[in-house]
Amino acid sequence: MDDHETDLLDAVRTALIEAGFDPGSGGGKGVHLVRHARGVMVGWMPEEIDELHARTSVAHTPGEGGTGLAGLHHATGLALDAALRTAGFTTETLDDHIPVLPPPPA
Repeated sequence: MDDHETDLLDAVRTALIEAGFDPGSGGGKGVHLVRHARGVMVGWMPEEIDELHARTSVAHTPGEGGTGLAGLHHATGLALDAALRTAGFTTETLDDHIPVLPPPPA
């Protein structure tokens, strides 16, 4: 990873921290950042499904898996995208992740 790629990763992490998120790295649970060929990939995975269900008062039935969290996952993605765009980044929506692209050359 060159200095420009490291700078972008650090800038994305800083923007998310300033917006109140706690980004990790490596594709783990919670908000995570992964280096991508076009920039940085931001994603989110609940840390504890049962704990998350309890916090959001969502009824959870056995065998439901994570499908009951689709709305929360979508809302979290929108919040992440808004925080990144507010910080001046260009983002795209791609399934469950948000590619953050480096700014165009000035």
